[in-house]
Amino acid sequence: EYRTHDTFLYGRFEVNMKPANRVGVISSFFTYHEISSTANWNEIDFENIGRYDDMVQFNTITGGQVNHERNEPISFNQYDDFHTYAFEWTPDYIAWFIDGEEVYKQTEEHVQTVNRAQKIMMNIWNPEFENWVGKWNDYSLPTFSKYDWVSYSSYTPTAGNTGTNNNFTFEWRDDFDTFDQTRWGKATHTFPGNKCDFVTENAVLQDGMLILCLTNSANLGYTDVAKPVLV
Repeated sequence: EYRTHDTFLYGRFEVNMKPANRVGVISSFFTYHEISSTANWNEIDFENIGRYDDMVQFNTITGGQVNHERNEPISFNQYDDFHTYAFEWTPDYIAWFIDGEEVYKQTEEHVQTVNRAQKIMMNIWNPEFENWVGKWNDYSLPTFSKYDWVSYSSYTPTAGNTGTNNNFTFEWRDDFDTFDQTRWGKATHTFPGNKCDFVTENAVLQDGMLILCLTNSANLGYTDVAKPVLV
């Protein structure tokens, strides 16, 4: 897992990524407010579910860990190449974009409760919830989710230079050529429902990319020594 040290309140958040193609695996790009209780939950998600090649999941999670999900059909195989995923978060709406095109927007009352500063985060993990992600198989290891770049633009209505109606101002973009320790941290934790532990060795900067690795404990990092197996 990779996460910013700073938090952000509203803005346009973008990533160019190629997720892991494995049943039982989630590759993500999201923002998250670190909570002291579920009553304060604020989270906005892009989740690539490895069992589907023709769908991505959007989600807003609000107080009480209430999910507002959308399963969005796509016209391409998301594992074949990098694509750009973005969302705009404002006091009035949250909208998701794929390759520059808006594909879904939430304007319901719950959007107004997404008002807490959040960190930008990415992770790869294998949930225990088979009805969501499919049945896990150890032969899926190792697998990798690749991130070419991430950018952030602040919310500056009527005074910006990017995003919908130029309501956002570009602030920064990280091309992952090096590990910027002033901006990012590598996580070392887990959480209920997660079958894996996050370790720093499995967040790798290589070939101008951030590569998040899901591995066994003996072969950490961006390497594949597993022989092909008939499943």
